[in-house]
Amino acid sequence: MDRVERFAIVGAGLLMTVFFAALVYSAAGLNISLPTCVTDVAPFKSGKIIDKGNNHYEVHMVARMWAFDPPEVRLPPGADVDLYLSALDVTHGLYIEHTNVNLMAVPGSVNAARVHFDTEGEYDVICHEYCGVAHQNMMGKFVIAKGAAVPPAAAVPAAAAGQTAPAQLGKVLFESKGCVACHTVDGSPSVGPTMKGLYKHETEMDDGSRITLDDEHIAEEIRQPNKHVVKGFPPVMPEVPLTDAEVNELVEYIKTLS
Repeated sequence: MDRVERFAIVGAGLLMTVFFAALVYSAAGLNISLPTCVTDVAPFKSGKIIDKGNNHYEVHMVARMWAFDPPEVRLPPGADVDLYLSALDVTHGLYIEHTNVNLMAVPGSVNAARVHFDTEGEYDVICHEYCGVAHQNMMGKFVIAKGAAVPPAAAVPAAAAGQTAPAQLGKVLFESKGCVACHTVDGSPSVGPTMKGLYKHETEMDDGSRITLDDEHIAEEIRQPNKHVVKGFPPVMPEVPLTDAEVNELVEYIKTLS
């Protein structure tokens, strides 16, 4: 073996040692872990927060056009989170600001990461994979604040649900289901038509027909969003699984925006 070969072998060995040391330091010193695709958790359609005790939480988050479910996760400082991510429609991304969490949300699979929240504050959740016309509006949030964990905005306790007006429940649904990503409630322009003043308003559709958006027609638009498309807007609204009661609550909320 000549001198050049010996130099190449020793150099390669030293380089591998440096790489290995860097991996150990990243994992142990910087607390960086690689995201994983898990096979023992089936893809899910709704988000939830599971309190596992000792300030340890399991968060199931769903990405879809164009929102995260739950849209906001509230946890106490020092929380350890096992995050599981699933997608309902197309490929999305998930990045939690000021953390090392950077995942892909791929339909039919579940990706996972672990994160520790030491510092109080708000951590924006951003979709970093282009997913359609309202991609730029797809955001969520982790709120780390003192006190016990708070359920996501989408979760309304059963005992309180019967005491809450349908319109109030509809407002919660409107925000938690991601409607705010494309529809404003104050008349300002967005990807889809504003909900302000929509109820009982005669609206022109892209086929030239005109429809007065009463209870029946608004409910139909929610269930089959692209059956009739308002003129000037793209037919890109995704179908969102909703119960009849939830559709009624959304209609009641839209009526209050007249």
